[in-house]
Amino acid sequence: MVEYFVTKGKLVVRNNEPLVEAEGETKALTKAEFILWTSLHWNILNKDSLEAEFSRRMKKYRLFGDVSFEQTLKRLKTRGLVASKSDYLAVDALYNLVKDLYVVPFGTFNVFKKTMMFGVMLIDGTPLDKCREAMADFDLKGLEKQIVCFSKRLKVSGAELIRISDKGLWDIKSEDDIVPLAYDEHEDTDILGNYTRFSKDKTKVLEAIVNLYLKKQIVFE
Repeated sequence: MVEYFVTKGKLVVRNNEPLVEAEGETKALTKAEFILWTSLHWNILNKDSLEAEFSRRMKKYRLFGDVSFEQTLKRLKTRGLVASKSDYLAVDALYNLVKDLYVVPFGTFNVFKKTMMFGVMLIDGTPLDKCREAMADFDLKGLEKQIVCFSKRLKVSGAELIRISDKGLWDIKSEDDIVPLAYDEHEDTDILGNYTRFSKDKTKVLEAIVNLYLKKQIVFE
């Protein structure tokens, strides 16, 4: 069985305090929660990889406490700041994870943001060549650009984006039109996710969403 984890929401800092904004709420983080959440942010990791990265950062910043990795992860999941899904195959676990999450564009990537992110990656120990690779191209094209532009107008899930691509409904203007136009008769959000699993556009849309997340262009809610 394969299980993948992602963060939900985006990190903000107010009065030197790290907070996560998700689904209209702002939530404070303990030190352990901050380390675990940032270990996972803009990554898609299995449990072993996440625990290894969490332990590495805790040691690096010399943070030790009474709360374990398991307790911290459970707390973040309960608070709705980390999501996870599993399946027997990695591709199916990834699909299960993305289909129910809402895609939220992170915002325009200007020169200042790009420079700051480059510096943060270097400080965190990312090799220079990997930093350059990550910063190389934020000019979105094709389906990735289409998804970001659409998601700026309307809040949609991964499964809804797959169906919208299937039906060519990229010109929908209102969230009120998503269900009448994108959903078939008798479908709800759960049923939609079951049907888009076999969609003709599933693979390319799923790949585009994951690429956007890894490129730090979107967050999930």
